[in-house]
Amino acid sequence: MPLIKPRTNRVKTLRHICRLQEPNRDVLVQYARFIGDTPDYVLNQLIDSMLAKDREFMSWRLEQGAGVAPAAAGAEGGPSRNRAEQSI
Repeated sequence: MPLIKPRTNRVKTLRHICRLQEPNRDVLVQYARFIGDTPDYVLNQLIDSMLAKDREFMSWRLEQGAGVAPAAAGAEGGPSRNRAEQSI
């Protein structure tokens, strides 16, 4: 029985470019194929489920206002990009 269930609703998505280690990318693609959904969906579900377990992070996030990641957080190491690509 898969840990991640196929999606039942759609949520607005934004583009975010990142690099994965090759073995992680392979497992990601295989798991997406296993549940019949996309790698993007699997990554979003992993973030939702794993980070929600970090109580210290959740407390910190509430203190910060739990808003969208600031644009400057995605700007390290490269030229400025459009804001939709920087926010998660």
